[in-house]
Amino acid sequence: MISVYGSSGRLAASLIFTFVSVFVLCEYVIYYPVILRCSWPHIETVNSHLPLRALFLSDTHLLGAIKGHWLDKLRREWQMERAFQTSLWLLNPEIVFILGDVFDEGKWSSSQDWEDDVRRFKRIFRHPSDTELVVLIGNHDIGFHNEMTKQKLERFEKVFNVTSARILTIKGVNFLLVNSVALHGDHCPICQRVEKELHKLSHALNCSIQSEQHYDQCKNTESFASTAPVLLQHYPLYRVSDAMCTGIDAAPLDERYQLFQERYDVISKNASKKLLWWFKPRLILSGHTHHGCEVLHENLYPEISIPSFSWRNRNNPSFILIPAKKKYNIVGGNVSHSSGIETGWDFPPVFFV
Repeated sequence: MISVYGSSGRLAASLIFTFVSVFVLCEYVIYYPVILRCSWPHIETVNSHLPLRALFLSDTHLLGAIKGHWLDKLRREWQMERAFQTSLWLLNPEIVFILGDVFDEGKWSSSQDWEDDVRRFKRIFRHPSDTELVVLIGNHDIGFHNEMTKQKLERFEKVFNVTSARILTIKGVNFLLVNSVALHGDHCPICQRVEKELHKLSHALNCSIQSEQHYDQCKNTESFASTAPVLLQHYPLYRVSDAMCTGIDAAPLDERYQLFQERYDVISKNASKKLLWWFKPRLILSGHTHHGCEVLHENLYPEISIPSFSWRNRNNPSFILIPAKKKYNIVGGNVSHSSGIETGWDFPPVFFV
């Protein structure tokens, strides 16, 4: 009788140990070998100036009170939290950008639900004091253009200390942050204000690059690093579909040829042309489609659409690592870009899958 109970006890202990081991492996340990496959590409340094280590992700879509089931929230947010925290610990980025659609129901959230969503976001994406977190505006955060209101926009800007048009300069690299939801081109009050601010930033940036040639026109303008910017926004620039996209996280073949709708899936042709004409960005980074895409606009301006970081949107959520440094050549007062992905970035990005 004693031996039977002893055998049962050992079996129970063995089962409990196995269960705990599998749980720890699948919910903690597994993230380390996967993320360790990523590393920062090597960039040659000049005068010991190290490149900026930037991590980019998009479309986290934290579920809300209306459509989000508590069990789905628990699972998806745990996965995002473990992936993000492990990435910070192993890769040690200096800055993290989230390119919009942080929340799934920001466009509908009541004040109380909004505060709960923000609290959960701050827990999941907590970060050390020496790592900066920059969040951009997406359509699910404030609504599509017809749902966007001043109140929703201002509460997002207040929480994340962001504006609809801004240049952030770090280690000599200019990041142009744009609220692409406001690039509708219908002269709505918010749209007019954003377009006016973008035009002002374009003038100031051009003055910073060409100040000696246009001194009289550039008095009293804001000064930035004299290099073309990296354009960051939620919506991609205009493209017909994902048919021309390349990259390991591109849309499945059955979705790749679906035509995009202007001002819904991508910004309009006119808005895209304005941004390229005004800023001549060395790189464009966007989100929104939930799939990866690498495309070249006008055979000069590379754009990378970043896949969703949520397991709810795809079974292989991703982020990208890009070491950035100031890189430009002044030719006749204008910025001279090299071709391809090397326009301002010395190596292609590293994807985590």
